[in-house]
Amino acid sequence: MPPADDRDTMFPESDTGVYVTSGVFALVVFAVAVTVAVGWTVLDLTAGTLLTLSLGFLLFIGVYFVSLVVYREIDRRERAE
Repeated sequence: MPPADDRDTMFPESDTGVYVTSGVFALVVFAVAVTVAVGWTVLDLTAGTLLTLSLGFLLFIGVYFVSLVVYREIDRRERAE
């Protein structure tokens, strides 16, 4: 089977695949933690602390995935030179 290029696969590089997988895993763990915190404690989704924590985490994940795209573009340009 011929090797796939960047357009044929979701994870063209092993490093990128690990980064994407760890980011998705962090999102799942956060969602489960929020669900448990809301279900078993007196916190609710409108509480200022939980809302602030959620927005901060989503901002972090957004920056994480943007940096992943930048990393891939830099790597692609270096390989083209």
